[in-house]
Amino acid sequence: MGVLVNQTDTSLQRGIAALRSALGEDAAHALLQPAAVRTNEAASYYFPLPVDYTGTERRLRISFPKNFPRSGLKLIVEPTPWLVWPHAMEAGLCLHGFQERPVMGTPEYVVLDSLARLGRIVNLSRMGSCSATRDAEFQREITSYWSRQQGLSLQNLILLDRPQAASKLFALSDPRQTLPSGQETVWLATDLASLKKHCQRTIGQSPKMRALESPGFYAKLRSYPDLRLPPPDLLLTWLLPHLAPDDRTQLVAWFNENGSRPNRWIALELPGDTSAPIYCLNVRVYGPQLDRGSKFHLRSGRRWPAVTVKNPPAQIQATTLDVLDRTEILSRDLSGVVQKLERARVVCVGVGSLGSTIALQLARSGVAHLTLIDPDHLVSANLGRHVLGVDDLGLPKAKALQKQIRKDLPTTEVMAFAAFSEAVMQKNPEVFDKADLVVVTTADWQSEVALWRAKSDGTSWGLLQAWSEPHTQVGHALLAPAGGFDARNLFTDNGEFKHKFTEWPEGGVVALPACGESFIPGGSLGMVNIASMVSQTALRVLSGNIVRPSWVSSINRPDDVVTLGGKYIGPELPSGIQQAQLERDWPVTLERGK
Repeated sequence: MGVLVNQTDTSLQRGIAALRSALGEDAAHALLQPAAVRTNEAASYYFPLPVDYTGTERRLRISFPKNFPRSGLKLIVEPTPWLVWPHAMEAGLCLHGFQERPVMGTPEYVVLDSLARLGRIVNLSRMGSCSATRDAEFQREITSYWSRQQGLSLQNLILLDRPQAASKLFALSDPRQTLPSGQETVWLATDLASLKKHCQRTIGQSPKMRALESPGFYAKLRSYPDLRLPPPDLLLTWLLPHLAPDDRTQLVAWFNENGSRPNRWIALELPGDTSAPIYCLNVRVYGPQLDRGSKFHLRSGRRWPAVTVKNPPAQIQATTLDVLDRTEILSRDLSGVVQKLERARVVCVGVGSLGSTIALQLARSGVAHLTLIDPDHLVSANLGRHVLGVDDLGLPKAKALQKQIRKDLPTTEVMAFAAFSEAVMQKNPEVFDKADLVVVTTADWQSEVALWRAKSDGTSWGLLQAWSEPHTQVGHALLAPAGGFDARNLFTDNGEFKHKFTEWPEGGVVALPACGESFIPGGSLGMVNIASMVSQTALRVLSGNIVRPSWVSSINRPDDVVTLGGKYIGPELPSGIQQAQLERDWPVTLERGK
């Protein structure tokens, strides 16, 4: 009969053996001392540490939890070096970031990895260590240390523009949140116009506001305040030395104003460049009270009783603050394209499975002005590969997508027409006259013909026609830059591309029991691949990197075409290549019958 092995005990023994090996058997024998176990501990030890830069001799408590190695070592320094050592918390060392990332692996790996991280912390804090390096480490994560010393207020603050100088911040509560929850969203901006514009762009209406209130103040720090937060009555003493003289004067004047709100906010931009992180303080002017307050600038706010501000504040909390201006949203694209797209205007004719993905990708890439045109309504069969969801069923695709983009990216200006492009060209010609690029993905030949007819007469806008071949293994985009161009001769009379890469029984298009209705089969992933190709082409056009007529094709796993019941007749890909993108001049026009 086999012998049952307690895996937990085996893992613990391996972990203890790895610890002794890492310390060295001599040091382990002489210095590693057993400690009384505490709740949920399987084993615990003490180990002395060298004198740190403060002149303090400390010891390390090394604890193996009962579920080791699923839970890593717990390393506690006694007496605690909280706010003295980098990455030291009130209860133990933070080895893996302030999100407390778990350590996973074999018992040996967990032990060795934890000790290696401990070693880096000790090296920063030992006697004779570099104070500049240590200070830089503190500053790198200073907001995390501040937050650990404070409670978190529940308001969700959104700053609509990053101020260029110290400024009061005016407020508007999100009017869509009618019932108090304690987590109401408050929009902040340096002026009333920004608040009204954001509200109009987000919910389609301008709110009725009372006199402006400024519950917030924004300032740029020139240096870092102390790591340890002061009591509320010493807030200004802690903060003011790190502001420019004029900023100090403005902050004190705002701070001493009387108002009718118990909660106010100080947004502090950290030292560094113009895109430095922002830390926000919620300053309570009298004792603890409910986080939720009255609405800002709405009629219901008139019922809030007047309160005389008490100075100094009684409580300070951290508040989550997000910046919603265009620069902040697109700050992680360092390619330089974003700046070129700020004035770009794109008209998307067709926002179905392909067009909706392209429109959303262009918005997220920085295109600042979009017009969506599509007469169709969203149905359940669209959900598998459309960016819209079940809540939008029955709605016009263009209008629903407009709402989604406004909600997700409110810095993008979006117009929508639930109509055919021909009707928009007749009734609203300025939509096309102002455009830089028109992207058509309708698979509706009549609409495409109308656009090419207008293009052939010469236009200031470029035209990018894009489509997917059946089953989305192949996609194409034809680009015509500004000027007079016509690609109608590259298609048959019913809109079939003469240079297709695949052939399918019955043309591969699935007809529906409705007048002229059909769809091109294919999955979501294939459609996303083609949409990415089209979006990249559009961005290159808008950035001035394509200035001549071009034909771009995306090919994905051509061998799968046969499996799906079709025939691949496009360019052969080199051995081992499963996906390719081709860019070249328009194909040579074929004469009819040849």
